[in-house]
Amino acid sequence: MTTIESEIVSRDARLRLRLAEAADEPFLHNLFKSVKGAQLAAAGLPPAMLDLVLAQQYRAQVEGHAAQCPAAQSLIILRDGATVGRLLLDRAAQRWHVVDLALLPGARNAGVGREIMQAVATAAREQGAEVLSLAVATTNEDAIRFYVRLGFRDVADEATASHRTMERSLAC
Repeated sequence: MTTIESEIVSRDARLRLRLAEAADEPFLHNLFKSVKGAQLAAAGLPPAMLDLVLAQQYRAQVEGHAAQCPAAQSLIILRDGATVGRLLLDRAAQRWHVVDLALLPGARNAGVGREIMQAVATAAREQGAEVLSLAVATTNEDAIRFYVRLGFRDVADEATASHRTMERSLAC
């Protein structure tokens, strides 16, 4: 029996995935803060209030993902052995769904996300999945452009006011 870490392999030997463990919780919380903190800081909240709001939103995100995608696997992204991000992936037979992809600021715009997403697409295709899907915030224009460059297209009937559903066909 193979493990997800051996199924999803980046072409970049410096990058690898491993299943998240309980000890990763502080990293995951700090990763969330690095992604959402700048957005919320623009609201001008005092630091203590900002920390409280970020903690509440982190808990809500964790609980929401668990409720909506109970089979999703949380994977830690490592570059040269250091934790640089997280991939939350729900793998069904015909469709793999990226629930969340988040990278620390130093790993963004450095090819890490592209390599991980390409490795996921390759593994999904090899496992017989036909589609790789995800949802992205409509306000996150950088992420939308990133996913379009990777071959994702909008699923028109699944868009909401806050998120766009996108998918990539894995057919050869």
